[in-house]
Amino acid sequence: MKRTSWLKSFLTGCILTASITLRAQADNEIQVYASPTIGEKRTIAELHNNYTFKGPKNLSDPAAASWLNHTLEITHGIANNIEIGFYTFVTLSPGGKYQYLGNQIRPRVTAPERWKLPFGASLSAEFGRFRDNVLIPFYWQGEIRPIIDKTVGSIYASFNPNIDFVVSGPGKQWGFSPQFKTFYNIKQKAGIGLEYYSGLGSFNNLLPINQQEHLLGPMFDLLAYPEWEVQTGFLFGLTPNSNQSIFKLLVGRRF
Repeated sequence: MKRTSWLKSFLTGCILTASITLRAQADNEIQVYASPTIGEKRTIAELHNNYTFKGPKNLSDPAAASWLNHTLEITHGIANNIEIGFYTFVTLSPGGKYQYLGNQIRPRVTAPERWKLPFGASLSAEFGRFRDNVLIPFYWQGEIRPIIDKTVGSIYASFNPNIDFVVSGPGKQWGFSPQFKTFYNIKQKAGIGLEYYSGLGSFNNLLPINQQEHLLGPMFDLLAYPEWEVQTGFLFGLTPNSNQSIFKLLVGRRF
């Protein structure tokens, strides 16, 4: 199948395993993906907003964690099971100045219904240039994100076993950062549940547990209006090297 061959062809590379500097602020896009793509000739515009109230416990300057990150994501469906996304990253520093951090592109395919899988499945790949702040040069980074999800009754769950990479600059590496989400669907009106995010280090050097990033917290999805996407949550750090408290808000509109 042509689409199956195309899917296999972009298994070539993949996002940043965050450094200590990046962990001092909220990640730019905090989201566990669902498997469906947007649909042919449809577009969704999303604004991700994340604020770190408290950074890692080992920061010498606690105020260095207070970043407000915004990511504009625009995704267009080029077929029923193929989409292309484009990101722009900006941040408001603790000093009150906006900084441009980079762009990246994301093709994604989902398994067609005719495969009759017992779960939802899709695969996305991101690639682009990024910098943690304006004081350092841009570097090239990417991500391969397998997405597996399933609904059983009123319970929804999604698992994203992300493979991250940095291919330029001093931080070259491949890493692993699995994510998980589950919620209870309340009469198709709202979902209330939990989200989990992690950063385990590179494949060549998995970090000791106290140096890994593990975040867990409650989340809310608005389901009552299908053309809109509203997700929010509050994440708590489970290890000393994790950001200790992050607020996230995603607002999107389908066209």
